[in-house]
Amino acid sequence: MTKYLLMVIFVVITHATFSQRMTISGIVRDATNGELLAGAIVQDSLSQTGVPTNAYGFFSLEIPAGDHPLKISFVGYESLYINGVAKHKSPLQIKLVQANLLKEVTIKEIKNTDVLIGSLSIPMNKLKSMPALLGEVDVLKALSFTPGVSTGVEGSAGLYIRGGTPDQNLILLDEAPVYNVTHLGGFLSVFNPSSLKSVDLYKGAYPARYGGRLASVIDLTMKDGNNQKFGGEVGIGILNQNLTLEGPIIKNKASFIVSGRVSTLGLSFLLQPKKSSGYGETRKYRFHDLNAKFNYQINKTDQIFLSVYNGFDRFTYGEWTANDGRETETAVSNNWGNTTATLRYSKVFSQKLFARFAMLYSKYTSELANNFDDTNENIEPVRLYRNTNAGVTDLGGKVQFDYFLNNRINLKFGIDLTRHLFSPFVTKSNYNNSPDDAKKERLPATQVDFYVDGSIAIVPALRFNPGLRYSLYHVENRTFSNPEPRLGLNWSLPANWTIKSGYTLMNQYVHLLTNNGFGFGYDAWVPSTEKVRPSRSSQLSVGLSKTFPQLGLDLSIEGYTKKMKNLIDYPDGTNFTGLLAGSWDDIVIKKGMGRVKGIELMLNKKAGHFNGWISYTLSKSERKFSEINNAAWYPMKYDRRHHLAITVNYDIGKKWTLSASFIYQTGHAVTLPEAAFITDNSNGPRFIYDKRNNGRMPAFHRLDIGASKSLTTPHKRNAELRLGLYNAYNRNNPLYLDMKTDRNQDFVPTGITLKQISFFPILPYVGYTLRF
Repeated sequence: MTKYLLMVIFVVITHATFSQRMTISGIVRDATNGELLAGAIVQDSLSQTGVPTNAYGFFSLEIPAGDHPLKISFVGYESLYINGVAKHKSPLQIKLVQANLLKEVTIKEIKNTDVLIGSLSIPMNKLKSMPALLGEVDVLKALSFTPGVSTGVEGSAGLYIRGGTPDQNLILLDEAPVYNVTHLGGFLSVFNPSSLKSVDLYKGAYPARYGGRLASVIDLTMKDGNNQKFGGEVGIGILNQNLTLEGPIIKNKASFIVSGRVSTLGLSFLLQPKKSSGYGETRKYRFHDLNAKFNYQINKTDQIFLSVYNGFDRFTYGEWTANDGRETETAVSNNWGNTTATLRYSKVFSQKLFARFAMLYSKYTSELANNFDDTNENIEPVRLYRNTNAGVTDLGGKVQFDYFLNNRINLKFGIDLTRHLFSPFVTKSNYNNSPDDAKKERLPATQVDFYVDGSIAIVPALRFNPGLRYSLYHVENRTFSNPEPRLGLNWSLPANWTIKSGYTLMNQYVHLLTNNGFGFGYDAWVPSTEKVRPSRSSQLSVGLSKTFPQLGLDLSIEGYTKKMKNLIDYPDGTNFTGLLAGSWDDIVIKKGMGRVKGIELMLNKKAGHFNGWISYTLSKSERKFSEINNAAWYPMKYDRRHHLAITVNYDIGKKWTLSASFIYQTGHAVTLPEAAFITDNSNGPRFIYDKRNNGRMPAFHRLDIGASKSLTTPHKRNAELRLGLYNAYNRNNPLYLDMKTDRNQDFVPTGITLKQISFFPILPYVGYTLRF
């Protein structure tokens, strides 16, 4: 008996000895510039157990006690091995060296089974190599070449993601919301690629730390700034010029980056000089962006980040008349812009607990101004004006903890608090009997969100991502409260197959009122009220993916179905310019429903001299309102049944890179008249409409080609020359339809003709960037 007891004790002691484990934590950075690397894989080389770094480059890995060498890898970087990790003091400070571009062919990406369905990230180097409108690289337009993402009319920067509208996309810049993301009336987004480090899109199983929108989350992170050496770049293009400067404030500890761009187009070709007599028009346009970020590493566990963005557009249309020195002028202007600021503090509390604290500020302003001279023959002209402003200001705070229980279980939990101040349609005017509510109090609203995100590996091949977000939204005398469950599943199968699925429920407490007239950029954000309830969506998605390591290919297919309710729309002819007959929540059509379903495919080649992707989406998006279309379902305006996009890059030697992008999408829905009354004495036809969105525009398709050459200046500086063609085969893609009345020689109406109006022909571009 004693012998057996001793054997049992020996087995227990032996098991305890060999099962002793230790936790290693650290932060992974780029060795060249000190940038934090999110998504790097840290592995135990013996057991092949690994974990990814979080958004701040932090990881926590539990390994058996003893000398287990670590392997740290990241796509585009040389793998690093660390021996004797037990002897190093945590948190480890790990720096990876960028791999030689010629070696990218042999780099094998570590498969991260924790990537959620419906999420993707586009590397910035791939984005910058894509051909673009007049050579201006655009983050949001690049996303429109991925599955489930389409655009509106040509040139528009608004994204329609899985049947949603642009205002249903939550767009974050260093965690601060950006409410308007367009320059030049939608031709360009406000995000300067030179200032960005990463772009992440979530359109399926949203993590619970995100909320407040129905369609998607686009999370953009600014560069931290080079903490090793001073440098920058100057870019010269057709639409804008940009300058980026970055460098260390204290080497290895503090750095900065400042990036700005200003418009160079100016619409100067539309200007007409004023004369001493006659009539003329003027159009003036300009915009600017300014990004700045500072960070300071206090010690190995504490770091502070400060990010600031400001951007503004100014567009003015004027008419003038002059007669013998007597001059009068009329002007209409649209001005809009954003300002955001984020102050963050990150801290490693222990080997298993990481935290970040943030204070956020975001302000969006939209202005519409009318100015004209009221003339009388006997007196000097009197300057009259009417200025209408709309905007929203957010001030908030966030606290989030990342707790790494072990390699199979980690949690993210926190709280978000936001104070909104809405200013819808505040008008100041000296017109007779016109409203002047410039001192009108802003409408406040308070939002509090609690959330917990989990990542749980039941077995190494099966991982669940459960989450719960609970939101409270208080406006006026009403409080809305909603739980939002989330669930993601990743199941790795043999032969590099993976099954993914996800379910999410989202609520949106803000609504966007857009000007249906000819305003260039005037709109207003308003909160939910007693009359207009929060919008809600639920989405279920299932997907299958496969990796072909030898070919460097990833193949994925996803199917989804989504239902929405409490949507709003506008009666025909509604024009939100501040002079409303009643409150906006009495005017809009309420309680709309939406249903969306689709299938998305993507084939992606990430490495090698020849790389790129092909994406295809088959989808259907419909809306239903009791007061529209006889309460029958009708297609959403930007319902694109088919969407095909191809992007390819080919490196020729070390200097030249050729690129091409092709896109095809079904024409968007339009409402066409069923009939028209035409009389001899009428100025135009009187159209009769029956069904909403009963017609389709012609299909949209376009080919863009480009080439870039790496140069070395006489002063040994690196430079890049970019050449290309936008709309290479000169496709006349429709912008809108114009209806004209046909008349005979006697000016008698004979019929109606639909004419397609197009805007962008074939456009060559050239750009130059100097890096120093």
